[in-house]
Amino acid sequence: MVAEASGTEQTHAETMQENVEELLEAARYDDIDDLIRLASTGVSLDSKDLQGRTALHMAAANGHLGIVEYLIGNGVVIFPTLNFDLFPKARAALAPGELDFIFPFELGDVNASNMEKNTPLHYACLSGHVEVVKKLVQSGASVSLLNSHERTPIDEAMSMGKMDVIDAINETMAELELPGVNVS
Repeated sequence: MVAEASGTEQTHAETMQENVEELLEAARYDDIDDLIRLASTGVSLDSKDLQGRTALHMAAANGHLGIVEYLIGNGVVIFPTLNFDLFPKARAALAPGELDFIFPFELGDVNASNMEKNTPLHYACLSGHVEVVKKLVQSGASVSLLNSHERTPIDEAMSMGKMDVIDAINETMAELELPGVNVS
C-alpha cells in the first residue's frame, strides 16, 4: 500500500529545486563552503534554476573568482553553459575589465551559440569589449559565423558603430597570420 503525501510534505522535485536555488545563492554571494556542502549532497554544479541560470552565471556575474575557479576546476564548462538568450550581454563573458577573471583557465567551445546562433564573439562585438574580442579571436572564435539574422560578429560591430572592435579583430587576425609581428 502506498501512503499519500500530506500537503505539508515536499516532493523530491521541490526539494531538489530548493537545493539548486541554494547552490545558485551560494555562488551569487561568494559562499564557497555552502557551495561545496551542497555539491557533496549530490546537487550538480551544472544545475539550472527555473530561469536557466547556473552557479557559474551567478558567480561570474558577481565577480567571485574563487567560486568560478572552483566550478571550472570541477568540470563546469564556461561557454556551452551560458544561455545567451537569458543573459543578453553574456555578463560573465563580456563585463569590461574582467578579461583576466574570465580567461585564467581553458575555454570551452568559443563558437558555442544560442537559439539565434549568436556566439560569445557576436555579443562581445555588439557590446564593444575590445579585449574580450581579442581573446576570443586568439582562442579560435570564428569571425565569419552567421547568426540567424545572417550577420557575422563583424557585421554586429559595424551595426553598433564599434570601429575599434573591427580594428581589434583585424589586428588580432594579422598577428595570428604573421607570428612575431606586432600590428598596431
